[in-house]
Amino acid sequence: MESTEKESGQLNTISINNDDPKNNDAGKEPSDAADTTVVEMEQSPVGSPTTKESVEAVVQGCTEQVASEKEPPLPSQFEKFWKVVEENPQDFSGWTYLLQYVEQENHIRAARKAFDSFFLHYPYCYGYWKKYADFEKRHQNIKQSEEVYWRGLQAIPLSIDLWIHYINFLKETLDTNNPEAINVIRRTFEHSVLAAGTDFRSDRLWDMYINWESEQKNLQGVTNVYFRLLNIPTQLYSQHFQRFREHIQKNVPRDCLTSEKFIQLRKDLASIGGHGTGGDMPSGLEEITDPAKLITEIENMRHRIIEIYQEVFNHNEHEVNKRWTFEEGIKRPYFHVKPLEKAQLKNWKEYLDFEIENGTHERIVVLFERCIIACALYEDFWIKYAKYMENHSIEGVRHVYRRACTIHLPKKPMPHLLWAAFEEQQGNINEARGILKALEERVEGLAMIRLRRVSLERRHGNLIESERLLEEAVKEAKSSSEASFYAIKHARHLFKVQKNLPKARQVLLEAIEREKENTKLYLNWLEIEYNGDLKQNEENILACFDKAVNGSLSVEMRITFSQRKVEFLEDFGLDVSKLLNAYDEHQKLLQEHNSLKRKAENGSEEPDEKKPHIEGANVDTNVSSSQMTGDVQGSQDAYNYGSWYEYNYQNHWNYGQYYPSSST
Repeated sequence: MESTEKESGQLNTISINNDDPKNNDAGKEPSDAADTTVVEMEQSPVGSPTTKESVEAVVQGCTEQVASEKEPPLPSQFEKFWKVVEENPQDFSGWTYLLQYVEQENHIRAARKAFDSFFLHYPYCYGYWKKYADFEKRHQNIKQSEEVYWRGLQAIPLSIDLWIHYINFLKETLDTNNPEAINVIRRTFEHSVLAAGTDFRSDRLWDMYINWESEQKNLQGVTNVYFRLLNIPTQLYSQHFQRFREHIQKNVPRDCLTSEKFIQLRKDLASIGGHGTGGDMPSGLEEITDPAKLITEIENMRHRIIEIYQEVFNHNEHEVNKRWTFEEGIKRPYFHVKPLEKAQLKNWKEYLDFEIENGTHERIVVLFERCIIACALYEDFWIKYAKYMENHSIEGVRHVYRRACTIHLPKKPMPHLLWAAFEEQQGNINEARGILKALEERVEGLAMIRLRRVSLERRHGNLIESERLLEEAVKEAKSSSEASFYAIKHARHLFKVQKNLPKARQVLLEAIEREKENTKLYLNWLEIEYNGDLKQNEENILACFDKAVNGSLSVEMRITFSQRKVEFLEDFGLDVSKLLNAYDEHQKLLQEHNSLKRKAENGSEEPDEKKPHIEGANVDTNVSSSQMTGDVQGSQDAYNYGSWYEYNYQNHWNYGQYYPSSST
C-alpha cells in the first residue's frame, strides 16, 4: 500500500508538469495548492471587489454611472418597496418583493440598485446572483454580467451551481474558435475545482470539466483531471473510478499520459519486472515497432495504472464511508433565513469536530465554509471557525470575523467582542476601538459593549477616556436604574483604579439623589467606605447608614441597614453613646415593623408607602440578611448584568441576648 501510494504521488507529480502551459493547462495544479485556503480562493482578477467596502464602492460607482447616463426615473412603485428594506434590511421577504418588482419592470437602474444593496446583506443567495447576471445579459451588458458572476463567486466560492452557470456563460459568450477563449475556459475550470473541488458534492463540476476536456480531444487533460479527482472523497466517487477505468481501457497510454508520466511508467514497469521483456523494452519515448511488444506494453501500462489507482480508490472509499453519515444529515446545504432544525445544527457541529480531528487543513476550511453558508445566521459556527483559524492564519481569523460582523451578524455582540479582543491581542488597539464603537452604534443600550470599551481604555492606560465613557453612560441612561448601574461602575472605577475615594463617594451620592430606593447604591457606598481606613471613614460610614435608614427604602431594608450600623459600631466604633443610640433606633424600627405585621395579620391593608419597594432590576427585598456580610463582596460573573453587584452579609446577630428589649 505504501509503495503504491508513493507511485500514485509520482504519477500525480508528473501529471501537473507541462512544457507548454498555453496548450496543456488541463489538470495543472499550483505547487502550493495544498496550502490554499478559502481566503486565497476568493482572490479575484484586478478590479473585482473582495470586501464589503469594495462592493459598496461598486454600488456607488454603478449609481454614478447610471446617473451620468441620465436614464429615466425609477419605476413608480419602486420607492414603496425600497422604503420597506431601507427601514429594515433584515426583512428578507421585503427584499424578495423588491427584486421581483424590478425584474418585472425590467428597469436596469432600479435592478442594479436593488440587487447591489441586497447582496450587501445576503451574499450567500446564489440564485439571485444568477438572476442578476441574467438580467444584465438580457440588456446586452456582457461585461457587467461577467462582473456580477465574479462578485457572486467571491462571495460563495463553494457554490457549484454558480460555477457551472458562469462557465456556461463563458461558453456562450466567448468565441470558442479562438485558442485564447479555450485557455480562459480551462483556467476558469481550474479556478473552480481549486475553490470548490474538495466539496463532497462537487461531482457535477468535475464531470463538467472532464466532459469539456473530452470535447476538446485533450486526453491528457482528461487523465490528469481524473488523477486529481480520484484522491478526493466525493458523493459519486465510485462512478468516477468506473469512468476512469473505461477511459484508460479505451485509450492508448501514450495518448492519455504526458511525456513525463509515460516515461516514468515505463521505468516503473521495468523496475517491477515480470512485465514485458525487460531490457528489450525502451526506457524513453521511443516507439516500439514490434506489434506484439507494443500490445504487451499497452496492456501492462493499463493494468499498472488501474492497479495503482485501485489502491487510491480503496483509500478514498474508506474516507467517504467515514463522512457518509454526516453528509446524509445535511438536508439544507444552501442559505436561508429560516431557522435550521436542531438535528441539522447538531450534525454540522459533530461533522466539524470529526473533520478537525481527522481531516487536512484544506478539507477543514472547506467544510467550515460549507457550514457557514447553511448556518450563516448562527454565531456559534463563526466563532468556532475563527477559533480554529487562530492556530493557522492571523489574517484568516480576521477575514472570518470581518465577514461575520460586517455582513451576516451585524448586531450580534459576541462575535464583535471576540473580534475586538483578537485585534487587541494583535496590538491593533485602534481597530479594536473601532469595532466596539461601531457595534455600540448599531446596538444601543447594551451594557456589555460600553463596559468592554471602558475596560479596553483602562487596560491601555487611558483612564480619562474610560472615565468619560462611564460619565457619558450615566448621562445617556434611559432609566434611573440604568443610570444607577453605570454610576456604580463609575464609582468602583474611581475608587479601585484611580484611588479617588472622595470622587467615587460623590458619584454614588448623586446617584442616590436620583434613585433613593436603590439598595445597591447604598451597598456600594458602604463597600468603598469599608475598604478605606475605618477610623477615618467612621463618619462617612455612619452617614451612609443614616441615609439608608432614614430614606425611602422598605421597612425590611431599613431594618437591615440599621442592624448593620449597630454591628459596625459594636466592632469598630469609638463612642459607646453612638452604639446605644443606634441600638435604640434599631429597636424602634423593629417595633414599627412588628406593628405593621400585626395589622396585616388582623386584615388591615398595609399602606403603599410601607410595602417593600421593588427596583427596576428586580432586586429581591430579602437582600438584607442574605446579601450582607462582614466585608462587602463584589464578585460577579463577567456579564451577569441583570443582577449587577449583589453582596452577601452574614445573618444579623441576635442582639437581644446582649441588650434586653425595652418594655412596652
